[in-house]
Amino acid sequence: MSELEPLETKPTVLVVDDDLAARLMTQEALEQAGFEVFEAEDGIPALEIFKARKIDVVLLDVMMINLDGFETCAAIRRMETGLHVPIMMMTGLEDFDSVNRAYNVGATDFVTKPINYFALAYRVRYVLRASRMSDALRESEARLAKAQRMAKLGHWEWNLGTKRLLCSPQVERLFGLRDGSIVPGYESFLQRAHPEDVENLEPLLKRAIEDEAGIQASFRVVLEGRVTCHVHLEATSYRSADGTELFFAGTIQDITELRRAEQQAHRLAYFDALTGLPNRAGMRQELGRLLSVAGQHEREVAVIALDIDNFKRINDTLGRSAGDKVLKNVAARLARGTRTTESRAPGHMRVSGLETDFIARTGGDEFVVVLTDIKSAEESAVIAKRLRDAIVEPVNIAGEEIVVSTTMGISVFPLDGTEAEELVTHADSAKNHAKEEGRGHYQFYTAAINARAFRRLSLETAMRRALQMDQLELFYQPKMELASDRVIGAEALVRWHHPDQGLIGPVDFIPIAEETGLIVPLGEWILRDACRLLADWHRRGLPALHVAVNLSAIQFKSAGLLGAIRGSTREFGVDPNMLEVELTESLLMQDTEMAVNLLREIKALGHDIWIDDFGTGYSSLAYLQSFPLAGLKIDKSFVREMDTNDHDGSIVGAIIALAHSLRLSVVAEGVETVEHQAALRARGCDVAQGYLYSRPVPASEFEEWVLDWERSRIARA
Repeated sequence: MSELEPLETKPTVLVVDDDLAARLMTQEALEQAGFEVFEAEDGIPALEIFKARKIDVVLLDVMMINLDGFETCAAIRRMETGLHVPIMMMTGLEDFDSVNRAYNVGATDFVTKPINYFALAYRVRYVLRASRMSDALRESEARLAKAQRMAKLGHWEWNLGTKRLLCSPQVERLFGLRDGSIVPGYESFLQRAHPEDVENLEPLLKRAIEDEAGIQASFRVVLEGRVTCHVHLEATSYRSADGTELFFAGTIQDITELRRAEQQAHRLAYFDALTGLPNRAGMRQELGRLLSVAGQHEREVAVIALDIDNFKRINDTLGRSAGDKVLKNVAARLARGTRTTESRAPGHMRVSGLETDFIARTGGDEFVVVLTDIKSAEESAVIAKRLRDAIVEPVNIAGEEIVVSTTMGISVFPLDGTEAEELVTHADSAKNHAKEEGRGHYQFYTAAINARAFRRLSLETAMRRALQMDQLELFYQPKMELASDRVIGAEALVRWHHPDQGLIGPVDFIPIAEETGLIVPLGEWILRDACRLLADWHRRGLPALHVAVNLSAIQFKSAGLLGAIRGSTREFGVDPNMLEVELTESLLMQDTEMAVNLLREIKALGHDIWIDDFGTGYSSLAYLQSFPLAGLKIDKSFVREMDTNDHDGSIVGAIIALAHSLRLSVVAEGVETVEHQAALRARGCDVAQGYLYSRPVPASEFEEWVLDWERSRIARA
């Protein structure tokens, strides 16, 4: 879009509005466009400014204290210098009474609220240009000759006595008048105006004729059944020299470009450029309207919030172009899967304004589908299933088939809320709950889900404080060498001493920390506290034990990981070999090339690296050989069933054999019974960890447990 052309002189605009924020925003927009702006909070100071300054355009709010917009407009028109200055009234979009009253007291035009500041400067400039042209027309007395020289302006003159209308070639072109410049009556104009605009235009023309007053109006021209242009009409009445004939003459300006600029600004503000669907702002606006209609007619509306499962992986693997194609494909499938007027069930009484379902893309891979006028919540479930099944069909991207799934949350008006934002929030909560239960399906909102979401939000806020207020503590679970029964190390597991909820385990707050990015400072705290304890043990002459800490996927990919590990060991003077790191199998397989390089750097610092929860991911022998590992930790789900399930026992044996063939050590997690211990010894497992020996306990209890165990072990020997 081209910028506004620079003005030869700096026009002055008087902005009158008792809303300080609106006044300042209007002032800023106009000053950037090259106008000099004066401002006043109501009509009384505005009139003083108008008397003292040369004002080119007045922007006047309707509702103000002391002296409102109508009274101020009328007062300006009573001044000699205010007869012809353009006055633009600012009023509500559907406030037709205010618009009519504004024209009655002499307003030039009106601007609807909320104001589109992007297009405001164009609007003011067009009004100013039309006003200056009108001034020139009045001053020259060569009405038609002068009008012909006006750039992009057509002129016309209507003799109210003869009812004949004289038009310039520009007006003929705009209105498609082919029979010559003289046409019978102003009805020719009205016949070419859009029917919706005629409802306002015709009364204005009639009043102007009856009162022998001026008029300004904008309307759409329709030729052969389509809108061909937008025009701005400005006219004034005058009498012949002898006073016997009354004329109505004026200009018509093609303002199609201005309207296009306004429409473009609206599209940018309310629609998604990629899919063409309404964006979040457009969704809020339309959903608010739909809920208003549904409330009046006591109808139900369902809001479905959905996103694409693992969409980031598609973007990261295939590129953003492929991701965009997937989004457009999903948008198209949603459109095909929703209901139109024709596809609704027969016999259902239709409500005007609720005929068609509504779809919006609210950000990233997130969509909202609004099901209007549903008969029951069960109907929304049927449609949700249909949408899910439509989306899961393979998508062909660059010759490669991609299977896409979606997770949905559903809220229902008025059961789950009466406001647009409330319903969308509840649908989002239900969607998040559905993800926790397993991706690829839908979940209805319930009060229990809301309570859970509120608790998560409270935990997030409290967690930020916990990092600063020493509310976190590391618990330690021993690792036992099966061959000797010696304690050889421990795994550090974080716990949170919440001031109100007591001791909270990691399963309740680690996912929140990962979602919010708090996992990085939390991980750094764990590294430092584990190193602090290792240094304390060494200083007090306690047995030398290795401590393992877990690294999350987000922490592993963070730029400061190596610095955090190196800084923690150096700060407390800890031998790097005493601090081990554990990472999950699935984490390492997300980007194997990056993982190999980073693991080698960690290994170079002197730390042993273990794969945690082995057996639940996707690693292959080739990848295991490329990673600089010290060992594998068998997932506890296999260990717990190995003495009763031959299949799990075989898996455990195979993992141990695989690890030993690669010269890796093996730790078995979840060892809870002596039978587990015996079975692992029989299969050659190196290390065991589990409740058979000890639950995770605070550092002080862990120290006592280690000393007691060693005394007991020596006594048994």
